[in-house]
Amino acid sequence: MNTLQKDPPANNQGGKEAWQQKLMRSGYFLAAVLLHLIIFSLIATFVIFQAPKPETEASFGQVKSMPVKVPPPPAPPASGDTANNPTLEPDPVVVPVVTPPSAITSVNSSFTVNTTKAFTQAISHVPAALPQGTGLGHAGSGGGAGLGSSIYGSGSGSTQDLVGYLYDLKQTPDLKPTPIMDSAGAGLDFLRSFVKDWNMSSLDNYWKAPGTLYATQVFIPVRHSEEATKAFNVDTVVQAKRWIIVYDGKVTVPETGTYRFVGFADDFMVVRWDGTNVLDASYDGEVLDPSATDSSTEDSFDGRSYRFGTWIQMQAGAVVPIKILIGEGPGGYSGFLLMIQKQGDDSKKCDYPVFQLRDTPIPDMKNDFSKKKLIFPEAP
Repeated sequence: MNTLQKDPPANNQGGKEAWQQKLMRSGYFLAAVLLHLIIFSLIATFVIFQAPKPETEASFGQVKSMPVKVPPPPAPPASGDTANNPTLEPDPVVVPVVTPPSAITSVNSSFTVNTTKAFTQAISHVPAALPQGTGLGHAGSGGGAGLGSSIYGSGSGSTQDLVGYLYDLKQTPDLKPTPIMDSAGAGLDFLRSFVKDWNMSSLDNYWKAPGTLYATQVFIPVRHSEEATKAFNVDTVVQAKRWIIVYDGKVTVPETGTYRFVGFADDFMVVRWDGTNVLDASYDGEVLDPSATDSSTEDSFDGRSYRFGTWIQMQAGAVVPIKILIGEGPGGYSGFLLMIQKQGDDSKKCDYPVFQLRDTPIPDMKNDFSKKKLIFPEAP
């Protein structure tokens, strides 16, 4: 019988190799994909870490706020002169508040303020206009410590003028209180002792204003007592009570004759001529040297009580030293008017010439004062 013979089977070895080649190509493809993924990841990571981080905003409700940038640390300290002399911010200046002193309204002594005096000062003594400068001094050499012109004198002047010094009897030179601070009677006792010999060294126990004023007259219509301390620029140091001013100078007698000083004071005024007290025009009850007052001759005008001094025989051309003390007791108002009368002048209502060292404007007064002058030239 014929036997059908089958074809031999396909070559199995060749199919296996083809399969292996496919797997190999797939492996290459997967390896390439993985390699690209790795490279992409590395690049992406580098880019992300190198990119600047955006500033974030912090919000609170409807308010947004940007983050605060921290300032760089301060530079290290410099060396050399800069390090030894650093620039510092100035300390703040604190201006002290000065409380004005209270006025004493009653004192159990002869410095007592009485209602008659207060009423008279308020109604009759205050002039209609209170001038600030009256030409009491003139330009020249002086030691006024920058003081300006005032009714009490000028900071610019000459030692040939009346040179004025202010003393505070309430304080020692180192600003400690004296017995006069609390005792008006002690102040009166001291002044009465002082005008006996005018020993200027006795004033060394009291505070003295650093500046001086130069005056050619003592004609000060009644005004607040602090005008004196303001004139010496010490109103923040000296309370406007129990102070004195001593004017010192030399004058030349213009014409031979017999004269006497006439004046009004609130509170004290004593004139010393050639070593002798020749007028005490102090206020009622506060007279310091009764022997210098002619009590038999007293006049009153416009509410003021004028006092007359002792008669003095004067020789033309004589150079005479003169001292004038004025002062305030309890505070409030002060006024000092100094005139001079030549024998035979019977002027009415105390309208006598103002005593001057040089022709100087006279402050206005409330009354009809004629502003006559009698000049005793300052001595060279």
